[in-house]
Amino acid sequence: MNKDYWEEFYKNIKVETEPSSFAKYIADNFLQQKERLIELGCGNGRDSFFFVNLGIKVVAVDQCSKNILFLKSYDKSLFNFISADFTQLSNIGTFNYVYSRWTIHTINEKQENKVLKWTYDSLEKNGKYFIEARGLKNELYKVGEPVEGEDNAFYYDNHYRRFINRDILCQKLKHIGFTILSNEEEKFKDEKQNLIRVICEKLT
Repeated sequence: MNKDYWEEFYKNIKVETEPSSFAKYIADNFLQQKERLIELGCGNGRDSFFFVNLGIKVVAVDQCSKNILFLKSYDKSLFNFISADFTQLSNIGTFNYVYSRWTIHTINEKQENKVLKWTYDSLEKNGKYFIEARGLKNELYKVGEPVEGEDNAFYYDNHYRRFINRDILCQKLKHIGFTILSNEEEKFKDEKQNLIRVICEKLT
């Protein structure tokens, strides 16, 4: 929903060497070398590069085509960059991990429901889904112009944000078949704002 905004945001692209605190947390606690991970909305690629350097096979998806073209210039055997809307992905294989940082809150609820189902179907047995997003405790909640017909969605700073109800998200994940491993909403270490972190697993 924010393609024009992000195309402008990443116009002067650079690859940051420092991964997000969420990526480091995931790596320290869950990831195993040589397994397959897809990142939904990879942005400037900093977390994808971090995962690759740990020996993870990464598919990185982003709708900003210029960004993906730039990232593809880094020719590494463990990389596969795809220019696509992550809410419209079809069958591109199965994964041990699906990583979604700051992406669920950029799409509407209908798109979210589609992504959650796609994620479940695309994970291997014991595959894990990592979500970090803005929730109802986030400092920007209710800032901006409310989006008509949508709960907890606002236009602010020239783009769309939908603040996630953590309890409802977890209910959806359980209904699809996920087991919730962790479910938190707070100002995590090294973060400047309150965020949701939900980690779940496909057991069968």
